[in-house]
Order: sequence, then structure tokens, then C-alpha cells
Amino acid sequence: MKNIIFLFFIASLLLVSVSCNEIDNIFGNKKEDPNQLGGSGNTPIAQVGNTFDLSPVIGNKAIELNEKIKILKNENGLITMDVECDIPNIPELKTYIDRIPSTMKSNGRIKTQLKFKITNEGLQDFFNKDEKPHTLVKYNAKVGDEYKLTKSDGKTITRKVIARSDVDDFPYGFFDIKTITIEQDSRIAGIKKFVYRANHKFGLVHVEAHMDDGSIVKSYVFTTNY
Repeated sequence: MKNIIFLFFIASLLLVSVSCNEIDNIFGNKKEDPNQLGGSGNTPIAQVGNTFDLSPVIGNKAIELNEKIKILKNENGLITMDVECDIPNIPELKTYIDRIPSTMKSNGRIKTQLKFKITNEGLQDFFNKDEKPHTLVKYNAKVGDEYKLTKSDGKTITRKVIARSDVDDFPYGFFDIKTITIEQDSRIAGIKKFVYRANHKFGLVHVEAHMDDGSIVKSYVFTTNY
């Protein structure tokens, strides 16, 4: 009996000396950082030279952007993307186009470079004011998963997985594919929310901006490589 009490006492001391994180590791309960993205950056869609095409629509009206979107650099999945497109002369979008910095506009075109992280495990962007990595999707996501990012101004951007299809039910070019659907709250006046669809092979495949007036601006995103 004394030996049992002694062993219990030692075990108790060990547990007290182990941090909560270490206990979580032992029992497999450690929470994954939603903005920590692993995996290989050597994927077809992340290859230097890969290009992307858009098909933007407002309501039932197609928008012609004459876009040129190309990956310039891939450093272990950290992507530099060159983006160029026409500045559309569309009254419904004028307020938002006017907010684009003049440094990104030249001769009636928008010209800029964007940064992403693209791996075989998911996607991240750096669009927030602090340019921190913010997960757009993890391909092992479950419905209800959230990817939150708190900015330096104290405001939090929340992305939440609201659907995951187990069958090829989303039309994408010549294919029907499985998708993960993510909803993001908006801090932009006039825009209620954003909705993204992603696929483990094609990456980001569809984007929607839901406006306060009930209209939706949406676009497919087509990759050349896959």
C-alpha cells in the first residue's frame, strides 16, 4: 500500500510540473494554430509561370477585365503573384475602385503584386493591414472550423468553414469537383460578407462578395496548371 501511495504521489508531482501545453501534447489535445500552414509548396498551381483567369459577374452582367495573373516567385510555397487588369467603368463598383491606392493604377489598368502561401495542405493570403498570414482554407477542414486573425487595431477577421462536399457537385469548367466553402465577415462598408470555395487540386476556385443591397459580385478562378 505504501508503494502505491508513493507512486501516486510521484505521478502527481510530475503532472504538476508539466505545462498545460505538454499535457495536451501527451493526450493529443493540443489545439492547432489556425494560421500555421504546413505542407509542400511544390504543387502544380504554385509553380512559377502558372497563370490564372477570372470570370467576374455582377448579377447576370459579365465584367471584362482583360486580366493577366501570373506567379513570379515560389519560395517554399510563399508565392509572389503579379496581377494586372483593366479598371472597369461600372457604376456599382466605383466606390470600391476609388479606394484602390493610386500607386496601383496606371494608364487605366490596375497593376500590383500579391503574396500568398500555397501548399498541398491549404492556402493563405496576406491581405490584412499587418500583412500577417491568414488561412483561407486547410484541405483537411471540417464544417465549423474557424480561421481567425486579430489585427494590430484590435479587430478580428473571422473565416469559417460552412460546408464541405463529399461528392463532385460544383461545376468548374469541364469538371464537377468537391469544394470546401468558407465564409468571411467584412469590414468594408457596403459589403456584408465574402464567400470562398476551394478545392485540394485547383486551389481557390470561386469568390463571392455579398453586398448590403442584396447584389452579389462573383467570379470563378481558373488555374492553367493543376
